Amino acid sequence: MQKDELKRQANVVDMMLTMHSILASRFNRLSQLLELSMLAISTILVTITFVDPIVINYLNIKTENARIAIGTSAILVFFLSIVSLIVDWKGKATQHREAFNTLIPLKTEWREVITFINVQDDRSRADFARKSALILGNLIPIPDSKFNDLKAQHYHKIMLSKLISNHPGSSVILLRLCLWWRSNCKVIKTTTEG
Repeated sequence: MQKDELKRQANVVDMMLTMHSILASRFNRLSQLLELSMLAISTILVTITFVDPIVINYLNIKTENARIAIGTSAILVFFLSIVSLIVDWKGKATQHREAFNTLIPLKTEWREVITFINVQDDRSRADFARKSALILGNLIPIPDSKFNDLKAQHYHKIMLSKLISNHPGSSVILLRLCLWWRSNCKVIKTTTEG
């Protein structure tokens, strides 16, 4: 296998690592938000259910309004628990985290293959590339609808990392703005010229 093809495959593994990391974090946040919402609504439900009617009257809350709040809270908790089962954000977060953990050693192996490319023969490089493709094929897939956005985030991460290395004392927010400005100016210039 040619060095360029090996580098391309190593870059794909690196990009997949970023994508699975982003998706694991995203699904984990959504799962936590859903669980916290159910917990908050359940707390309201329990609180209203067990509050003494004298306290409800003291707070100038009508009994009918308290019943409506109890019913609404119960329906919301039931609905959110069904949503939780259907979307399974916690399960997806776990799968993407496992894919991320699987790709870390693979990235290290790719780095070694690229570094010692002149020492290895074509057959061992091809065998490793097949092994790598098999590992990638067994991971949870990246949804097509999210692929381009995740790819852009990966390249943005690489470019920002280079800027931080070149300007270590600069504000990350300022570097993000500079990167955004430069990239968008290039896009506008190339699309208007073509």
